[in-house]
Amino acid sequence: MKRIYSILLLLFICFQTNMISQSAGNQVDSKGLKTGYWIHYSTDGKTKLEEGNYVEDKKDGIWKAYFPDGIIKHEITYIKGAARGYAKMYYSDGTLREEGTWNEVCWTGDYRYYYPNGQAAYEWRYNKQGKREGEQKYFYENGKMKYKGTWEDGKVKTNVEVYDSTGTMIQNRVYKDGAFSESVETTKPSSGSSDKTFSTFTGTGWHTLYRLDMQVDQKGYFEEGKLMKGETYVYDDNGKLRQIRFYDKGKIVKVEAAKE
Repeated sequence: MKRIYSILLLLFICFQTNMISQSAGNQVDSKGLKTGYWIHYSTDGKTKLEEGNYVEDKKDGIWKAYFPDGIIKHEITYIKGAARGYAKMYYSDGTLREEGTWNEVCWTGDYRYYYPNGQAAYEWRYNKQGKREGEQKYFYENGKMKYKGTWEDGKVKTNVEVYDSTGTMIQNRVYKDGAFSESVETTKPSSGSSDKTFSTFTGTGWHTLYRLDMQVDQKGYFEEGKLMKGETYVYDDNGKLRQIRFYDKGKIVKVEAAKE
């Protein structure tokens, strides 16, 4: 009997030790507030979801989150519970997708988004209000320049240089007071390099995409470049708005004809 009791006691101790080691460091202070280093797991305790430091029950410092297979999903800097600082987002294979400074609700300062091959897709700069400011660059997947221009308070300031996929400048688009004024062709583009859409976005968040004539192409909330909630604007060959398509949860839920 004593032997059976000893075995059961040993099994209980091993079980408890395993549970403690799985949540090692997950401590609370005398007030019951989370403090120090924590690792959060799924409800079944098998999958690590995120890890980082708490100060008085608020996230502080760099927090890491993971995909279900354990690959890094993102790293976000927190200050007193608010996401405010350097951040990195990753593709599901662990390749860096985007990086910059996040300030609670928007990117600020220098920002980069990458193609899955690791090549920069665009290099932007945001002001403190989350509006694009200064030189903005777009790249083809081969690393060649696609578009380049200067923004101010979220709008094109002067002109946008347009390049084909070989890196040859083919057009200079002039803007006045943030509105498109005229286009100056510089070189005939290589075959297959024309693009009516000026801005591209393959990230996650609220965004507005523009055509080359600076009319809105899409706007709303995107997830990895896919419009989830918002509108798509359809134009005819003369650039006149003909239709507005409304999206919710990534699907068209309503279509309206443009007002004459």
